[in-house]
Amino acid sequence: MTLSLYRAAALVGTCTDAKVQRLQRAYLGSGASSANARAALARLRHPGGASSWLSEGALLFSNLPDLELSERDEGRFIKAVRAALELYAWHQQAREEPMAVVTGEDDAQARRRSFGLSCRLVEPDLDEAAGVRRKLLSVEAAHDLDEARHHLRALVQLMRTGNARVDYWLLARDLYLMQFDAARGDVFMRWSRDYYGYRGESANEQKEQ
Repeated sequence: MTLSLYRAAALVGTCTDAKVQRLQRAYLGSGASSANARAALARLRHPGGASSWLSEGALLFSNLPDLELSERDEGRFIKAVRAALELYAWHQQAREEPMAVVTGEDDAQARRRSFGLSCRLVEPDLDEAAGVRRKLLSVEAAHDLDEARHHLRALVQLMRTGNARVDYWLLARDLYLMQFDAARGDVFMRWSRDYYGYRGESANEQKEQ
């Protein structure tokens, strides 16, 4: 049976979040597992040449669910997972605290917050946040996921500096949906709602989670 678009997107999010959580636990740990995670994140930040798919294969393709997607949609699925993992690699770089929302930690609340809220937490004062909004507009105007990824990377690097975390379950889900004309508007509507609707009552709490 063919999955609905939003059901498939949710499974993309679940698959990606499991990979991010494993990487994050290892990265913040010690010993060989930490060293391996740091090396994996470095490869994600700087994929190189024709061998990059093989060098990343163990991380990217292990434990992928069989969603029975068309060849085109399977390509979209892989692109969304790969882009989310790359963004996490930039987000976590040189940080010794978790930059991905930890699964199970205030999960019900965290999962209501989109990438738009993480962007707002970079600079809650809208008068000072013109640069963040320009980058968000560039993501929305991008012609494809590859172009959007460039602007998303700039945003997560700001989040790394500002100690704003991201729910990678929701981000991976949205990266998949962004590749469908029928769903793009829903993604950016939610990001805009969460960005402009933020009231500021828990900025410190959100940054410190």
